[in-house]
Amino acid sequence: MTYALQDKLGMTTHHPRWAIAYKFKARQATSKLRKVEFQVGRTGSITPVAKIDPVPIGGVTVGSISLFNEDVVREKDLKIGDTVLVERAGDVIPYIVKSVADLRDGSEEDIVFPKHCPVCNSRLEKPEGESVWRCPNINCEAQVIERMIHFVSKDAMDIRSLGESNVRKFYTLGLMKDIPGIYELDFSKLEQLEGFGKKSLSNLQEAIAHSKTQPLHRLVFGLGIRYVGETTAKTLANAVSHLLDYTEWSEEQLLALEDIGPKVAGSIRQFFDNKDNVAVLKKLESLGVNLQNTNSAQVGGGSLDGQTFLFTGTLSKLKRSDAEELVEQQGGKILSGVSSKLNYLVVGEDAGSKLEKAKKINTIKVLTEDEFIKLLAISI
Repeated sequence: MTYALQDKLGMTTHHPRWAIAYKFKARQATSKLRKVEFQVGRTGSITPVAKIDPVPIGGVTVGSISLFNEDVVREKDLKIGDTVLVERAGDVIPYIVKSVADLRDGSEEDIVFPKHCPVCNSRLEKPEGESVWRCPNINCEAQVIERMIHFVSKDAMDIRSLGESNVRKFYTLGLMKDIPGIYELDFSKLEQLEGFGKKSLSNLQEAIAHSKTQPLHRLVFGLGIRYVGETTAKTLANAVSHLLDYTEWSEEQLLALEDIGPKVAGSIRQFFDNKDNVAVLKKLESLGVNLQNTNSAQVGGGSLDGQTFLFTGTLSKLKRSDAEELVEQQGGKILSGVSSKLNYLVVGEDAGSKLEKAKKINTIKVLTEDEFIKLLAISI
């Protein structure tokens, strides 16, 4: 009876009409805004970070809050010394809702944005149509460190024993000054550092060696090209045989790729027009990092060539990211939603609205996880 009622109520393209999610009001607290620090990101973006008197909100003590950009500061009329109302969006991310202007006593100070980079002192730029100030110096120390942190991260080259703290430590000690330096680490010097025993150094060496053979899309994502996320990185990786092929691609060719618009194409073109970036890629290749596309989607011959897949629910035998990678290795493609373009929907436990929507399109074949594994002829 319950399922019959659910079918009768139906669903929109976004959610089932028979399900309601109740969200509790976000927890709030007040605190004092003591100062604002300006942090430099890997693309040179300058982010103001509010430092407030530590205050507990929903079991977490909050002391730092991103203010995103200058426009947000102006819109919220924030000043140093303000009493501010703070909440955690979704009980996760803290942000300042507003300042309590009625409690001002005249001692508050305006938040003054810097005109020069707080790290390298380069004059900041604000591109037309953007709200973020940027440091144009790609050799800025803060940007170099942040790019290395991104490069070794889980979704990029996944060098698990080289986290943020070690990147910062090795950079400060002069042991690693840029991304290629990751592959030139002097392990005899690392042995002399406190906390680096044989086991940890062996794990680090193994992780670095493994990263050299990562699929090309991980390298593309790890390079931190502006506007290029994981999905676009896969699109770029699958379109060429070698990453340096993009040095000869025009913006028009890039625009012909799926889901790449003028802004993204311009950013990619700018990246590969930069001689320093090309030199880094050549250096990485000379150090053994894979710049070739070994994906069956490009080289042809994969057992799933041209087939599209989507996963829903919880898989019990495979991680979803691993399952998606298996599809792509065999020439298949991962879609972001259910549509007539979808060939296979792989269903795990607690599958939701995607399954219901797929049932209404008779060209979509629904597979269990076991059927998917059988299709790929793999053993778990």
